[in-house]
Amino acid sequence: MRPALIGVLCAVLLVAPGPAAASNWYEEAEPLPIVAGRVEDSPQIANVMRSLASELLADPTLLSALRQASGENDDFTVDTIIQRDIAWRLQSKRGRGPLLESVLGGGLSQRLTLLRFPRQALLSDLMLTDDRGLLVGATRIPSDYDQSDEAKYMVPVTSEPGMIHVEDAAYDESADDYVVMASILLVDPADTRPLGVLCVNFTLAALQRD
Repeated sequence: MRPALIGVLCAVLLVAPGPAAASNWYEEAEPLPIVAGRVEDSPQIANVMRSLASELLADPTLLSALRQASGENDDFTVDTIIQRDIAWRLQSKRGRGPLLESVLGGGLSQRLTLLRFPRQALLSDLMLTDDRGLLVGATRIPSDYDQSDEAKYMVPVTSEPGMIHVEDAAYDESADDYVVMASILLVDPADTRPLGVLCVNFTLAALQRD
């Protein structure tokens, strides 16, 4: 009987799942990445972006402030921009500093905050650059001062006016949520000169509910 028992035990061991099988099961059980669907085709994103852009450009005070910011930054050299970007990164980590406060405490940032308020369930945050991609307004602290090397700036400024650039849904640590980023070029209604780019993070859950 002993040889037979040993044979049965060997057979059981041969068909039992080993470590490799357990590893495969674990990989299959990994949560799937969130898929936004075709949120880039959402009429809601297009409507909100165009509404926000229209409100900004229709405000004479804000339009004047954006023109002024773009004009002042035109004199910045590449070295100046690099130094300001470094200063911004250092100050953003501390949460305070003269450059940080000049942008976040300015009229453009205050206006963005007011624009977001009635839509705060849908809009995670807003950011505004000048025509060179330099930060001039935001509702919370962005990681960079110079946005000119990022798609959210480069695509709108090289596309037809009115085109809305939308990126894939991604997790935003600051917002602690999944967001969909959209951006649009702002054009001066007086002479069609590019003034800057408006960037908006939409809360993915709110988009999917609607």
